[in-house]
Amino acid sequence: MRNSIQLGIAFLPLILAACGRVGSSAGHGEPGSAGIGFSGSSGQREVGTSGSGGADASGIAGAGATGGLKPIDTNWEGAPIYTRMARLTNSQWQHAVIDILRLSAPPNLVEGFEPAVAGTTDFTNNERLLFVAARQFSDFETAAEAAAALATESPHALAALSAETTQEGFVRVFGRRAFRRPLTHDEEVTYQRVFTQGESLYGTGFANGASLVIRAMLQSPQFLYRSELGPASEPLSAYELASKLSFWLLDTTPGDALLDAAAAGKLDSVEALEAIARQMLEDPRARSVMRDFHDQLYHLNSPFPESWAGVPEYTDALHAELVESSYRFFDDVFTQAGGLLDILTSNRGYVGPNLAPLYGIKPAPSALEARLLGPSRSGYFMQVPFLLFNGMDHDPHSINRGVALEIGVLCGLVPSIEAVPIPPLGPNQTNRQRISQLTDSCGAPCHAGHINALGFAFENFDGLGQERQTDNGLPVDTSGRYPFTEGVKDFAGAKELMTMLASSTQAHTCYAKKMTSYALQRDIVARDSAFVETLGKASGSESIKELAISLIEAPAFRVREAGNP
Repeated sequence: MRNSIQLGIAFLPLILAACGRVGSSAGHGEPGSAGIGFSGSSGQREVGTSGSGGADASGIAGAGATGGLKPIDTNWEGAPIYTRMARLTNSQWQHAVIDILRLSAPPNLVEGFEPAVAGTTDFTNNERLLFVAARQFSDFETAAEAAAALATESPHALAALSAETTQEGFVRVFGRRAFRRPLTHDEEVTYQRVFTQGESLYGTGFANGASLVIRAMLQSPQFLYRSELGPASEPLSAYELASKLSFWLLDTTPGDALLDAAAAGKLDSVEALEAIARQMLEDPRARSVMRDFHDQLYHLNSPFPESWAGVPEYTDALHAELVESSYRFFDDVFTQAGGLLDILTSNRGYVGPNLAPLYGIKPAPSALEARLLGPSRSGYFMQVPFLLFNGMDHDPHSINRGVALEIGVLCGLVPSIEAVPIPPLGPNQTNRQRISQLTDSCGAPCHAGHINALGFAFENFDGLGQERQTDNGLPVDTSGRYPFTEGVKDFAGAKELMTMLASSTQAHTCYAKKMTSYALQRDIVARDSAFVETLGKASGSESIKELAISLIEAPAFRVREAGNP
């Protein structure tokens, strides 16, 4: 499962404390578990606290001597491989097989596939997670056999697959579709022999020969891997560009029309590539791709923690509504030419019968529908799904909320792993006071100046995401200050913080970095910073679609990676 690992802690909520060894995970911590493992995407290192006002091991300045706050710069840590042979993800494999075989009733061919291990990289399509070991070899073999059987099980299925009725014609046409380029002469000869062998092994008949060719091609590296071969720092070939563009924006192989365009030289200019990309971005499949991007970036499908099983408000119906309302919000931002600005500041969201009471909306709609959420909410991070998934029973989980913004919106590297229990609220004590007291002892430089400052902005929302004016009978305090890279800024609460984030160079650079990582399927490191920062400037005024176009037009997308210098 892509969702965070179940920690099995059922008795006490925990908090982060930057006191010990730092873990290595880009995944979302278990809600209610204080986000253990929120520490970046590569490597492990030790952290300590600074006792004399200097920077601690995390690079965060202590406040002891100077009383100042130091920004956490964009995290450029990573270990890219710069592979020239990118294995298809399970999803890309399935969509490609369905498309090249023209299957009318798409089966779930990858149901038993081993999933990529989430949490070690920002996204599960990262090159470092895509390999072929014994388990993957078996998965691909079994699924290829099943796919071939479906494609040749009847004359109707064969006719849908290809109009070619000769061995030579079938190998040539299907081979181009499977390998995403024309076959070489030697390849044609080889697969014609495979066709003949199929008839020899299973009986004379076109279906038997075609079935064995399909099985062989679907297990070939030419199908399983998307290649970027040739001289380093040279432009990708037209066929390589067609594949790279289609697998990123549509999560599937290039169709016949795109392969024809590549053959005709219609992808040779940046303008032509842009025109094709714009068409793809209007395809419903692009919306699904961007849904997956935002799902993994902001953890839209987080599970309810087992320790909250006794909270009556948390039902399966509510969980389904939380997830679907989030998906629809990001679908709308993408399809309606919105960008990060809208993610952070839109007051429009989706509300259904289970969410309406948490928003205070009466009467509740009978199904999910778009609503204006009122002046007290701004952007996705002030909506119930984010707040509830980062709640702690009925209380806000300030640490989780702060860390989610620090990593997902600002790309900071947050030291964490040591966890301590959160005690019950004391008499005349607010949640803010409780968390501050716990983190001041050893995690002050990171917590007080960064994580807590962001998390406390949401103190006017309880663990269910409902608005509140008091906490334990005392007024809530949502004020804070945060050291952005462009300077320390004070805010009165989450709404003002969202406005600051929407105009922050740091936030837009982070969003561009995440999109680039997802598109290029690798870690983004310091050598990429100039390009990413340029994209970040564009993000300040461009939609998600336009940001994708800017990325596609850049050499980072169109040129073969030279690898490590």
